[in-house]
Amino acid sequence: MDTSTQAQSPLISVITIVYNDIAHIIETMDSVIAQDYPQLEYIIIDGASSDGTKEAIMRHIQACAKVDSRGKGVAKTTHAHNEKSGFYLEATHKEKNLTFKFLSQKDSGIYEAMNKGTELATGQWCNFMNCGDRFYSPNALKEFFAYFSHQSTQGSLQTQPQITPQILYGDSQLIYDDTHSKILYASTKSHKYRHHFIHQSAFIATPLMQAYRYDTSFKIAGDTDFFAKAYNNGVNFYHIPLVVSSFSLEGVSSHLSWQMFKEDCQIGYKYNRLFPLLHALKYLFWIIPRVCIRELIPARFRSQARILLGKKTS
Repeated sequence: MDTSTQAQSPLISVITIVYNDIAHIIETMDSVIAQDYPQLEYIIIDGASSDGTKEAIMRHIQACAKVDSRGKGVAKTTHAHNEKSGFYLEATHKEKNLTFKFLSQKDSGIYEAMNKGTELATGQWCNFMNCGDRFYSPNALKEFFAYFSHQSTQGSLQTQPQITPQILYGDSQLIYDDTHSKILYASTKSHKYRHHFIHQSAFIATPLMQAYRYDTSFKIAGDTDFFAKAYNNGVNFYHIPLVVSSFSLEGVSSHLSWQMFKEDCQIGYKYNRLFPLLHALKYLFWIIPRVCIRELIPARFRSQARILLGKKTS
């Protein structure tokens, strides 16, 4: 990669959160490491896994980075983050302009872990590519920011210089199982109550991310709260019509639950006192019936039915 291209590409901080998921962490790491992008910072936050995830991450970093067998000069124990002890390592890729930052430390949940990742970020933009998910292609980052650069210099952003996006988002591939997937196109409509894109396909300006942070009182909808707060405070969102990530629907936020309903109502109530009532009606007459019908479909046909009958835009 020539120095002129590198100079024009902003440093991106990709953050992966993981806890006891040795089955998927290497796949996600490989997706990030394989990116054909000239300036990348890869931050991995492990919640002190006990199933071998931490050791698997260490081995994978040591295999492709400048780390000696003892981690000398780059590995150390830290007592940061509320004085909880943990293991921290920084390393540089042998061939690419890619740095690793790996923290293994107990946390109270996914959003505290995500905030820790944000604290370590030094890139211009933050992306959360959590364990089990991956970039859509090795060129995803390169194509995304090339498109954004073009729009900033010659496209729609150039004709509207008063718009300074702080949240960029693209489209996503939804993965139902090993053989079924579809592209979900992000919507450009209001993000007042929830964001109409997949979190893994978003890039958030790091100063905004560090100023707002995620509310750790949420268990599922902390990202919804973050984006709603940003939107209602006047932060500019900008859609780029490219597929960024492949998102597994096996995650906790992909299933109907009382916790999700409660947190969605809690967020919406901040901006509309009637939102919980409207959301309850939506659940009763649309969401719950859809889920019940879906569960009645034989499992071998269920993913195919979701592709055919599901939404095309988020």
